[in-house]
Amino acid sequence: MKKILVTGGAGYIGSVLVRDLLNKGYYVRVFDSLYFGDEALNEVRNNPNFEFIHGDMQNIENYPSLLDSIDAVIHLAGLSNDPSCDLDPYYTKTVNVEGTRKLAKMCKEKGVKRFIFSSSCSVYGTGLTTQLDENSPKAPISLYAKTKLESENILLSLMGENFYPTILRNGTVFGYSPKMRFDLVVNLMTKNAMKDKKIFILSGGTQWRPNVHIKDVVRAFIKVLEAPIEKVKGEIFNVGSNELNFQVKDIAEKVKSVISETEIELVPSDPDNRDYNVSFDKIKNVLGYNAEFTVEDAVKEIRENILNNNIKDLEDIRYYSIKTIKEFLSKPAMITGKPLRPSFLPFALPLVGEDEEKEVLDTLRSGWLTTGPKVKLFEEKLKEYTGAKHAIALHSCTGALHLSLLAMGIKPGDEVITTPLTFAATLNVIVHCGAKPILVDIDGDTLNIDTNKIEEKITNKTKAIIPVHMTGQPVELDKIHELANKYGLKVIEDAAHAIGAEYKGKKIGNISDATCFSFYPIKNITTGEGGAVLTNDDHVAEKVRILSLHGISSDAWKRYAKDGPNTWQLVEPGFKYNMMDLQAAIGIPQIQKLEHFRDIRESYAKIYEKEFSNLDGVIFPKRIPNIKHAWHLFTLILNPKKLSITRDEFMDAMKKENIGTGVHFPSLIPGYYNKTYGYKKEDFPNASFVSDNIVSIPLYPKMSVEDLRNVVDAVKKIINYYRK
Repeated sequence: MKKILVTGGAGYIGSVLVRDLLNKGYYVRVFDSLYFGDEALNEVRNNPNFEFIHGDMQNIENYPSLLDSIDAVIHLAGLSNDPSCDLDPYYTKTVNVEGTRKLAKMCKEKGVKRFIFSSSCSVYGTGLTTQLDENSPKAPISLYAKTKLESENILLSLMGENFYPTILRNGTVFGYSPKMRFDLVVNLMTKNAMKDKKIFILSGGTQWRPNVHIKDVVRAFIKVLEAPIEKVKGEIFNVGSNELNFQVKDIAEKVKSVISETEIELVPSDPDNRDYNVSFDKIKNVLGYNAEFTVEDAVKEIRENILNNNIKDLEDIRYYSIKTIKEFLSKPAMITGKPLRPSFLPFALPLVGEDEEKEVLDTLRSGWLTTGPKVKLFEEKLKEYTGAKHAIALHSCTGALHLSLLAMGIKPGDEVITTPLTFAATLNVIVHCGAKPILVDIDGDTLNIDTNKIEEKITNKTKAIIPVHMTGQPVELDKIHELANKYGLKVIEDAAHAIGAEYKGKKIGNISDATCFSFYPIKNITTGEGGAVLTNDDHVAEKVRILSLHGISSDAWKRYAKDGPNTWQLVEPGFKYNMMDLQAAIGIPQIQKLEHFRDIRESYAKIYEKEFSNLDGVIFPKRIPNIKHAWHLFTLILNPKKLSITRDEFMDAMKKENIGTGVHFPSLIPGYYNKTYGYKKEDFPNASFVSDNIVSIPLYPKMSVEDLRNVVDAVKKIINYYRK
């Protein structure tokens, strides 16, 4: 007994084909996504020669046993009809083209030689000759037709000793099926005639269409399946009948000839450029195939099934591809199990290439791996970029913040003002100095520290302010410097997000007493792990440099140089916070690409702003004037009053769509800072609300525009579905 795999076997053609194959004694394995339900398979489920596998062409590689013991494949699965394919071009191409490619390669690897592909006469587009045969020029108009032609070319390119595809270009199919469709011209006209006693003809009805009954399509597939393989391998056949080439207006008259009380009405509309009259001589001459059923036959059987109540609720969406696909695509993968993307898009990835590889290899081959000439060069480039007098490269931004505080004399008993909406390191380093972090709530519009609330927190113990440039948007530094000057405070910018940003025309890094950058892998530029202190203060620079390497007077590179000192002195107890040359080697070409990276981030951010500006249920931070945003992050804040989904559930839903997200940042108030300092979330209502509802979506140069569209579509789909 031959075993046949039918993809799309629960669909319009497939459900008829499966029955006929079983009746002819074949073993049939069906692979189908069941977008339209599984009712069409009810009659065959108990057949011992029937097997069903639920799956999606998008992920067909996840079914390695799909072809086990299979003798032939009839590939019907895919998105059909022009409007349905236009709903999501990326998904259409993934299913129709890439799914076909993957299945064909699986067949070739498994040695499944027979492969029959369901294509379409729509590949001819606008007929350039009177009657189009298989060798006529192809001019597909719609995305659907283009995917069919591309799939044909893929299959024929793979043909070889273990793989022999046959292409069947079906005419416009009509007739009754257990999985009925009313978006095909004959079927639609019959439905309208039965329901409304009226048929509407668009665009004048002069377009030619090749038509074929569904039973004749099934006969053609079986004819090819049973033909000698030498006769059909690599061949293309138009499936239909010369006698069934009709103009659309003629089809309407044929429907009316059966349902006589029908009125035909011409409706002006945009021209339909699909117009083709097709020759079916080849399939007749090569395989002895003739179509047996007429339009009138189909009208009668559809009418009978409607009258017998076999087809209920003629407007049910399951009878219309576009309505079903539209509803399916509007539902999150949490519901459907079908992700928007076939592969996972990480929340963030660094963009490194040959330039970085070259620098790293040069460092490895030099024999000097730790702090040395590459670090010095990286520091010079940081100074050149920012305009700062000093740059000290370190192992992290955490180390940069810590040493900046120590260099400015922060000690036990002091107080340092900062924001509760930041990474843990910002507060932790204050504690490591023995000082107390004093928190000031954020501005709910910008997510940066509320500069209007800082002064009320200043006491005689206050020694410094650490503003955090949240997401890469600079804080209002003028107001902070005004307060710092008034009260004699130091300003240390936490610019972990903000390299590349500017405040009123000045680069971040060249404004305050110290600025601390991060070069963590997901930051705007990376050294793998790393950070830096930028300052114009000679004393601060010297202090940070000494403290960064145990507190000794010279690093190894200087000591081991030909003219370096023989030994070192301990100036004061320090830390092991230095950056290695291996890290700096990555950063040297990265900093040269920083502006380009920032421009890409900004272009993507503008698309996000445009797409989400009217999306009810989410907001994003407002931009302040006179700044240049670094666009390290793009964050959304979910409105719990308008959505029936929490932030964490939203993130889970995005994961189901194969898209990663992040939280910047969870609240730091619960736990240590509550127990130690008595801070409560209600003390900082804006920061607490944002921490509970904020989510960061992918924004990085390594993303493609297609990736970006996926993120936009996923966010909209989830928010629209879960809106109250």
